[in-house]
Amino acid sequence: MKLLKVVSTLLSVLFAVALSLTIASAANEHHKPVVHPLLGIEPVHTYVVTTTNDRPDNNNPGNGTFRWAILQANSSAGFDRIIFDIPGSGVQTIKAKDDLPEIKDNAGVWIDGKAGDDRIEIDGAQTSNHHGLAVESNNNVIQGLVINNVPDGGTAIGLWQSSNNLIIGNYLGTNPGGTVSRSTHSGIWIGPGSNNNIVGGTNGVTPGSACTGDCNLLSGNRSHGIVIDHASNNKVIGNFIGLNASGTAALQNGDDGVLLGNAVGNTVGGATPAERNVISGNRTINVEIGDTGSKRNLIQGNYIGTNSAGNAAIGGPAAGIVVDNKATDNTLDSNVISGNGGTGILVFLGATRTLIQYNIIGYTADGNGSLRNNGNGVILNASNNQFLSNKLGNHPNDGIRVKAGTGNTIRMNSIHNNGKLGINIAVDGFTPNDPGDADNGPNTLQNFPVVTQAGTNNGTLTIKGNLNSRPNARFALDFYQNPACDNTYFRNVGEGKTYVGSLDVTTNGSGNVSFSTSFGNAPTTGIISATATDAAGNTSEFSTCAAIVGIEPAPTPPQLLSPDNGGIVAQNPPLLDWNPSANAVRYTVMVRQDGTKGVKVHANKNVLTDQYTPPSPFATGHTYYWRVSACNASKVCAKSAWFSFTIQ
Repeated sequence: MKLLKVVSTLLSVLFAVALSLTIASAANEHHKPVVHPLLGIEPVHTYVVTTTNDRPDNNNPGNGTFRWAILQANSSAGFDRIIFDIPGSGVQTIKAKDDLPEIKDNAGVWIDGKAGDDRIEIDGAQTSNHHGLAVESNNNVIQGLVINNVPDGGTAIGLWQSSNNLIIGNYLGTNPGGTVSRSTHSGIWIGPGSNNNIVGGTNGVTPGSACTGDCNLLSGNRSHGIVIDHASNNKVIGNFIGLNASGTAALQNGDDGVLLGNAVGNTVGGATPAERNVISGNRTINVEIGDTGSKRNLIQGNYIGTNSAGNAAIGGPAAGIVVDNKATDNTLDSNVISGNGGTGILVFLGATRTLIQYNIIGYTADGNGSLRNNGNGVILNASNNQFLSNKLGNHPNDGIRVKAGTGNTIRMNSIHNNGKLGINIAVDGFTPNDPGDADNGPNTLQNFPVVTQAGTNNGTLTIKGNLNSRPNARFALDFYQNPACDNTYFRNVGEGKTYVGSLDVTTNGSGNVSFSTSFGNAPTTGIISATATDAAGNTSEFSTCAAIVGIEPAPTPPQLLSPDNGGIVAQNPPLLDWNPSANAVRYTVMVRQDGTKGVKVHANKNVLTDQYTPPSPFATGHTYYWRVSACNASKVCAKSAWFSFTIQ
């Protein structure tokens, strides 16, 4: 009995200890230090906004106002935090009576509009040609705000000479529900000298669904969604630009969704779904890279023109991506560019060395459904750009159109099911080859190869043909399979749904070269077309097409039996005997006198058995040389060795 009491007491003590530890753990978690999302440091001061009132007097802003909190953070040493604890439920709206103070403390301030129950709305209708929030310092975080109604040329958030700032989870240009435009000039402006800033993030985002977590909604603005102007190494990730908050319909910005001007080394998007921006529904261009100083920018992994799920068009007149005004060395990688009201991609006005690779253009995000851009898939109207390993199709006009410029390389893509040509050089429809390829024009009007045969046997595809172009020049030939010929412009012109492989060739002094090449595990049906690319990167249009046909396997070389090699024969004419050759349907027998290159004394090209006796005797005392060729139904032949015999 005493033992039971001891055990009972011990269990009670253990339970009490466990309960106290649980409560302590929960309390510690609740009071876990708040740290800067990038720097990992705790705020020195926390300023609490307790009212929606605002006084347009920075010398007497009123305690507890948002204006007061910004001024306090500017004047205090160290990293600070501003939170909101305003009585009442739902969205709290602060109507700024005048321009809010610039954020100037380089130690940084975290304006945390999500620390309360809902976002905080900043209504800038009474400000004057100023940013809703003007940032002129480093290391700031702006989170959980709705900023709208900023008049004249002001943006919701403007950065000037400021770096290492983080802008996450805001609605800029819309109502708090993210469904209606609340007129602001632009969403975000990252101005000169503003580098290494991050707009958006990956925490709490829901790829394929609504704008949540770190996602900023940059929509409904009179001009641009976001502008990066004379600024470098900034990142724009995980945002919606030009759509409603659910990602299902347009909430148009009046000009570009994203504009990079004189910008260097910036990244829009990323390699993971969480870093994907959805940029659709904007009025002019969804993404634009422009001006001479714009270089080494990366547009990666975004949905451009579609809903957030990537399976339907958002609509609107905008082109997908435009690179212009002498921008150089920019990369468009692994984006879905579909459903745009204009051209999918346009490179023009002297933009050079644009690398366009691994994009899906004119399809749903899974690459299966048709979701065309309303025009051409791609227009290149500049020089020295590369279009590599993309999937492009379903457009009402050309897949890719080279209007001007040279050195534009188009290789290893899937280009299929376009209303006109897969590749159109010089705009005027199918361009025939010219002798010697002496003409000039876009991509030097490079001649295409002529495919004369495409035969398949046991999964091996053999392609034969020829190329006439400039003499003594090297070319890369790319071969493609397509389900059928494209009869656009009444020509049997190919497109290229499936890339088969390539072959390097060099023309002779007359500009000609013949080719024969084979590929394993290759398509066995449809047609083959080809392109030629010269050493300067000029790619031709697709060639006329050649149907893939089955070919017989090559025969094995016959093995001669008798007469023995070097033997003396009494029978005249002799019986010639050999082992049957696999895959042969006929044999050719050749007999020469006094050497393998001597006088031909007999030949028969239609021997149907593996024995043969010439019809007439041979002269005695001479040595004769004989050989048998085995041929299949496709007229492919294999030759035996030479044997000799002497007639007595």
